[in-house]
Amino acid sequence: MDDLSERLFAHYVGGRWRVPLSTQQMPVTGQDGRQIGQIVIAGARDFARAQAMMRGADGQARDRLALALKNICPVMAEAVALARPAEIPVLLAAEPDDPAAFGAVLGASLGAGGLWCPRPEVAPLATLIAVAVDAAEVPPGAFALLNAFTVQTSPLLRATGLATLGAARGGTPLGAAYMQL
Repeated sequence: MDDLSERLFAHYVGGRWRVPLSTQQMPVTGQDGRQIGQIVIAGARDFARAQAMMRGADGQARDRLALALKNICPVMAEAVALARPAEIPVLLAAEPDDPAAFGAVLGASLGAGGLWCPRPEVAPLATLIAVAVDAAEVPPGAFALLNAFTVQTSPLLRATGLATLGAARGGTPLGAAYMQL
């Protein structure tokens, strides 16, 4: 799966790009406003599948991810490397537009497994981050990417019962929305 539009359409769960179990689609546009693909909005079965596969990873996996992110975003990579691992599975409630905060949350989430459901407009960058996770051979279940944080997925995120990591960062739209869960 080399094409961005194909990866946008898939969810990254259990260490693999998987066909979503839901069918509701949403267009994704690039920075120039042109459509670059579609995402499939995660449904209840997608969340259940991701949660069932959540597992933690060790510090070596975190180090490999930091190395994989180094050329993409050195600030994020450094924060991943320095993160203290979470002890329970979590929802990632930070955004990559604050690379240090997001890197800290991403690195910490690997400790027991992290589930990220970013805003639709972040889908291309989220996909790039998931590609780095995959390239770093992070163990299956330590990171899941489901698209996208919308009105439809908000109650499903709440239903996971997972703690949020990063919401206290405040000022980001995703962090503020997660605070409402």
